[in-house]
Amino acid sequence: MSTYKYDSPIFKKKLLIRTGLVLLVFLIFIGVSVIHLEEEKRQTFLTTYLFLGGVLLLLLVKNYNRQLKVLQGASVEIDGSILKQWNAKGQCMEFEFSELESIEKDSYRGYDRILLITKQGTYIPLLNLENMDAFLNELETKSGKKATIIEGDTRVLTWKTLLSFLPSFGAAIAYGTGFWKVKQDGVFIVFIVNALLFLIAFPKDRMDSGYSARRRYIFILLILLAAFIVRYFDLI
Repeated sequence: MSTYKYDSPIFKKKLLIRTGLVLLVFLIFIGVSVIHLEEEKRQTFLTTYLFLGGVLLLLLVKNYNRQLKVLQGASVEIDGSILKQWNAKGQCMEFEFSELESIEKDSYRGYDRILLITKQGTYIPLLNLENMDAFLNELETKSGKKATIIEGDTRVLTWKTLLSFLPSFGAAIAYGTGFWKVKQDGVFIVFIVNALLFLIAFPKDRMDSGYSARRRYIFILLILLAAFIVRYFDLI
């Protein structure tokens, strides 16, 4: 029986980057807002949003620790003709190779991923394992199936992402320098539209068949866009 742990250091690094970006965006929002607020309103604004920032930080730290705990306590085992997936609570899900239709290897959000496709057409994803190559070799040997390698880059944080958000950066700079004479909400409208276009154009994951995170984000952004447009044009 062979046991494979998850690659915690890589996950920890990516999680720190995502957490840092959320905090950075929040701090930029506070900084831009403070600059354009009247003097008598700044103290109230800072008091309110620094409190919210503290709550946000606590939630991010809690989420960070929870995800690391879940990952570090989980593992994957190959025991003869059975694949076992253990979670942090000691619960196990077993899968028999006799039910395996095919194996695919690709990447997902910068992680190496192996997809087990069952005879019923369902997917079992395995990603970010230590010694992924050794795991795949043993998996192919024990199951008698050869993996299909699928090329493609599904990382979110790349130079292409930065290029996609150039309109938002341009709008923020133009507003901050006083070149673009609009309400502050106009900058947020540009950013939300930019984010919507990015999410719509972003490649859909092959095993994404349900109510995905992307759909939730698009729904939330549409609600925010409607709220900012209403406020910008004083419709209510």
